[in-house]
Amino acid sequence: MILIVTNQQDLTADFVVREITRRRLSFARLNTDEFPINACASAYFGPGETPHAQLRWFNRERILEWHRVRAVWYRRPVPPVVAEAVIDPGVRKFAIDEAYDFLRGLWYSLNCFWISNPDSIRRAEHKIVQLNEARRIGFRFPRTLVSNSPEEVQRFFHACPNGIVAKPLFLGFLHHNNEGKFIYTTRLAEEDLSDEDSVRYTPSIYQEYIPKAADIRVTVVGERVFATRITAKNLPANIPDWRCVELDNLNHTPHELPSDEQDKCVQLVKTLRLEFGAIDFALDEQGRHVFLEINPNGQWAWLESTTGANISAAIVDRLVEGGRE
Repeated sequence: MILIVTNQQDLTADFVVREITRRRLSFARLNTDEFPINACASAYFGPGETPHAQLRWFNRERILEWHRVRAVWYRRPVPPVVAEAVIDPGVRKFAIDEAYDFLRGLWYSLNCFWISNPDSIRRAEHKIVQLNEARRIGFRFPRTLVSNSPEEVQRFFHACPNGIVAKPLFLGFLHHNNEGKFIYTTRLAEEDLSDEDSVRYTPSIYQEYIPKAADIRVTVVGERVFATRITAKNLPANIPDWRCVELDNLNHTPHELPSDEQDKCVQLVKTLRLEFGAIDFALDEQGRHVFLEINPNGQWAWLESTTGANISAAIVDRLVEGGRE
């Protein structure tokens, strides 16, 4: 039994569901935004008895016996959704927190294989942890400063002949004036640093700007490595971030990653105690791969659609293998 932990809007999960279905494997998809409004769960413990837990959906004839789960793909869970009848904000928060804690308790109690363990994902999301491990493994990476000190950022700017870029330390999305906006990696001019308060109030990542020929996205599943070269049309001069460009203006081609770089990618994923990692590199003008960051639960479905890389099959392979170990 394979358990997929995600949400109803996760289209990437559909790729893996399709592959699992094609192979006629047993699986259950737990969309956390269906609980507790469309599903109920129970866990029973008694002296001298084997603990028993199950999940049952109201809108389908399906019961998941927790002890049957052998592998979990921890994809994109979101907070539970409670009934609209619960209108008091404090009570709603209480109900959501209690429901989420119950689900976490259920999946933390599983003694099985994970892609990837939630605690490992949470630790690996920290950029400081990533950079420290990347340095230790031997990746080439840009000079980097993580700081909210205006003086340190000014000093760092003048120490980098090609200039610097700034990017968020953790979240890449901001709600402002009832609107959501993505925060992309942005190249800074010296006048951008004149507002010292904007530096002081929020620690950010500042990196030496790398003139690049392309971006390289490397997707690692276990010990399998899929590398894609990405080039963007009409990239804004001050935003060297291909994510700000529409998909139709991006070119994707399979990339031949040198074997030593492949080995280091696999090693980084293992060192971070992960089974999956989406690693971003800049390919500089000398053809060298410069490590930027790793997303321990990053997107990949669009790469399968654009390049034919069979990442979903690799994920299912690893879930099956891990579930048998």
